Amino acid sequence: MSQLSLFCRTLAERAAQQNIRHLVVAKGGKAWSEKVVEAFSQHYADKLFCGEPLIDGSESIPFKKAKLWLGRECQMLTINGHHGIDAQALGALSGTVVGGGVLLLLLPDEWFEQTDSHFCQRLNHLLQHNSVVWLEAKQPLPPLPDADCVLAAMVSETESAPLEDVPLPFGALTACQVGAVEAIRKVVTGHRKRPLVLTADRGRGKSAALGLAAASLLAERDIHIVVTAPSYLASQTVFQHVAEQFGLVFSQQKRLEVGQGCIEFIAPDALLTELPSADVVFVDEAAAIPSPVLQSLLAAFNRLVFSSTVHGYEGTGRGFAVKFRQQLDSVMPQWRGVEMKQAIRWADNDPLEKWIFNALLLDAEIETTGLDPATASYEYLDKAQLLSSPVLLSSLFGLLVNAHYQTSPADLVNLLDDDALHIWLCRNGEHVLGCCLIVDEGGFSKELAQQVLLGKRRPRGHLLAQSLAAHLGIVEGAIQRSGRILRIAVHPDFQQQGIGQQLLASVRGWASSRYDFIGTSFGYVPELLLFWQRAGYQPVRLGLQKDAASGYPSLLCVLPISDGSQLWFPQARILFAAGLMVNACEAFKEMPTEELLPLLLDSASLHPIPTSLPHEWVEQQLYLFGVGGLGYELVLPVLQQYVWQRLASSTNLSQLSSFNLVVAKVIQRKSWGDIVSQFNFTGRKQAEQALRDLVSADIHNHSLARSE
Repeated sequence: MSQLSLFCRTLAERAAQQNIRHLVVAKGGKAWSEKVVEAFSQHYADKLFCGEPLIDGSESIPFKKAKLWLGRECQMLTINGHHGIDAQALGALSGTVVGGGVLLLLLPDEWFEQTDSHFCQRLNHLLQHNSVVWLEAKQPLPPLPDADCVLAAMVSETESAPLEDVPLPFGALTACQVGAVEAIRKVVTGHRKRPLVLTADRGRGKSAALGLAAASLLAERDIHIVVTAPSYLASQTVFQHVAEQFGLVFSQQKRLEVGQGCIEFIAPDALLTELPSADVVFVDEAAAIPSPVLQSLLAAFNRLVFSSTVHGYEGTGRGFAVKFRQQLDSVMPQWRGVEMKQAIRWADNDPLEKWIFNALLLDAEIETTGLDPATASYEYLDKAQLLSSPVLLSSLFGLLVNAHYQTSPADLVNLLDDDALHIWLCRNGEHVLGCCLIVDEGGFSKELAQQVLLGKRRPRGHLLAQSLAAHLGIVEGAIQRSGRILRIAVHPDFQQQGIGQQLLASVRGWASSRYDFIGTSFGYVPELLLFWQRAGYQPVRLGLQKDAASGYPSLLCVLPISDGSQLWFPQARILFAAGLMVNACEAFKEMPTEELLPLLLDSASLHPIPTSLPHEWVEQQLYLFGVGGLGYELVLPVLQQYVWQRLASSTNLSQLSSFNLVVAKVIQRKSWGDIVSQFNFTGRKQAEQALRDLVSADIHNHSLARSE
């Protein structure tokens, strides 16, 4: 046996004994990489290779398909970094390596020396940590990993492992998992409307706990358990553990029957459409499900378990937990939270987990000390500072992670390497209170802009520029230089103190010499529209479909800067208003009225409203309608004219506090059945009478001004 083979065998044996995972770097040419892979492969049966294969035809998965392996396991993961490292794949696949396994990173001799990537330079620095095993071509083999590291893992493993002669309940592997199973069961056996929020890092047995709890409940009673998640793959571990507990053959079934009971997977949208009579609903990876969907689930079901990964490739459950707890406090204040901290698939203090968390900042936290808005500075950040200051980088990324669950390793790469991405901060030294990320867009040639206008080209990125051209027909929006605000985030302890507005003001001043206009796109809710309007941004397009991530339609807002953008901006605003008004009863018919109303109020002041009927006719017919004479269908033309005039003459929403019913029926043209359901009427008769009373009272309080 060669020295290399002996080294690899010893490393694998020690890792297996202590249930830890090692990160091994094989640095050298292709031949050396093949030699190291072969040496390790002899000791692992379950292997996964990601990246360009070393040998043509050998089994491997491309970086872009790494996400498909989430939820699966392997003993040996090889990542070919000879042509660069994909941070998303590294983050996704590192969690698939089980205790005793190895992550083998293949790197060429010259990779670090030649790279101009700040992200890769940072990786190079972190790979020098003593927990990383380096195997370099034409260099002596290194000593085996530090004994202190192994000893720490041995201690944590001893603490987390159950005593062999004292089996734990439910088939659990740790006391922590037993506690989680009991908490899940309590949702079913205890009082209604007391949901559970279960959070854990990867490798803690969260999905297994759901499966073990489901199995124990199915063994006791005829129960219908529904599991929902962003995808079935994200939750298949739940079903796998149920099958194992009952000795069933598991072949990725989405429904398992046990006696008269069953557990089945239903996608979130289908679950809300079908509304099955479930005894309990498990919402796995809840942080990746849009907030409106979670709110609807809370309203539809009485017994719910929400689980989410705290730090992981898919994003974070921490920001989700903060926001979701606020919703729970108002809807179901007796909810309970449980966090699983004991590792199961590998030992606590696992070397690979600690390195991955640090390298990809998966556990970056928001600052808790050293923050004072009164002494904070607002400044443009030179990205070189992020590389030279780990504290600043962690503080910034921690804020982004907390603010948005989808923040991922790719965002870290972009922060460090994307020259088109600009960063403005509100900070106290290295401690970040707020940030704003802006990306360069537009500047297309006339030829390319015309192709975008005609729908023949879709260059990557440039969302703002392309939307103006392709959706509004404004080619100048693609030709002119623009900046799109990707993200704006403020520390949760310092929100509503003007930091966000001051950041936008700073960006506007900086942008005046750089762009023709700036804009943003966000999941529309009225509160966010008000925030952007305060900063001078105005809506120019509302998406026809809900955004998959936010669950809300995307609203595009623009702030013109140059004289050139001032020429087309009024056209964009009028087109937006006209489109919204005619689509209120078509594309936006199902939109919640309270969300549509602020946009209608904005639009009515821009676009000419229909005034074809003389005022006297309108006044007479509405009077008859109010006293119970003419029916709704007969007065619809005058009702519509009246409502649009009221919207156009109102300056703020407070003047339309009772107008939701009128807008829902007259402008959105919702059916009487929908109106009855939305406003909790007993039937059409009561709904129509309420409409008559509201219109009559509104006319009395706000008499129509006669048209000249």
